[in-house]
Amino acid sequence: MAAPKAARKRTASARQAAAARQAAKTAATAASSLGSGRWEASRQFSDARGRRLTFARYTPPGAPRQSMPLVVMLHGCRQTALGFAQGSRMNQWADAGGFMVLYPQQSMTRQVQRCWRWFQPDAEHGGADADLIAALIQSEVTRHGLDAERVYIAGLSAGACMAALVALRHPALIAALAMHSGPVVGDAHTAAAGLATMRRGSVKPLLPLVQSVADPAVFQLGMPAMILQGQMDPAVAPRNAKQLFEQFRALNGLGAQDLPVERVLGLGTEKAYRRVDLLRGRKTVLRLCEITRVEHAWSGGDASVRYHARSGPDASALIWRFFQGQRRVAAAP
Repeated sequence: MAAPKAARKRTASARQAAAARQAAKTAATAASSLGSGRWEASRQFSDARGRRLTFARYTPPGAPRQSMPLVVMLHGCRQTALGFAQGSRMNQWADAGGFMVLYPQQSMTRQVQRCWRWFQPDAEHGGADADLIAALIQSEVTRHGLDAERVYIAGLSAGACMAALVALRHPALIAALAMHSGPVVGDAHTAAAGLATMRRGSVKPLLPLVQSVADPAVFQLGMPAMILQGQMDPAVAPRNAKQLFEQFRALNGLGAQDLPVERVLGLGTEKAYRRVDLLRGRKTVLRLCEITRVEHAWSGGDASVRYHARSGPDASALIWRFFQGQRRVAAAP
């Protein structure tokens, strides 16, 4: 009777050792995906009205924070700041580009699935979320002496539309915007309407939808924007991306005489996508990337993290390259 017990004890010990090795490997992988700089998780911010927001901050190694650019990343529904950082691998591009990254995280007390409330853009819901994120950005720029002319915001799905709300409500603060798999701006005003928008886009005139949620100053300042959309997305219909392109075309004063420049890149590979650019002079103001083999996920990300796809071009790289060409010269103090 003693021998089987001893054998079971050794087996249990072996299982524990294997589990410990796997945990160490997972931790090492997670640390690597979070970059080689300083990751500060679960930080707390309170605005002047006492509203609180959890966020994570990433600072790349070696570079002083003074005059550093800032990229703000907004997760989608059922995601966290940590998961979005790991899946998008934006921190690795921060290491290469020398910029700080903020990852605000929606509270489950505000929305049970951690959805940013883009589908309720009024001042008490989605507008309040956008204003709280903007207050966090302003606080971090001031606190760390970041470059106020190079503040950028990007998001996935619900985070994409919330990123648009932040940029549209606070255009002097944001130099450029990137929306990945995002629905039309300003179309929905309830959760049910939000689902309808995701499925089919909008059936309403597009420019008034933007005007209904934006600070009028954005039409003078402009808002450079990049739109990325998987063409196999079952959650957000690709029509949304085309309509977003038209919304930001009008917002940036680009008319029918401004002809798009189209290219297909990575043809015949899993990273294939169609890129459509609108330029003012030699500067790209608006870019649409239609990604052939991606569903509802961050293109070219870590596929082991939910809502991130291995296929497609590296969205984080594309976004940072677009951001590098944009500055908000009339930045708020």
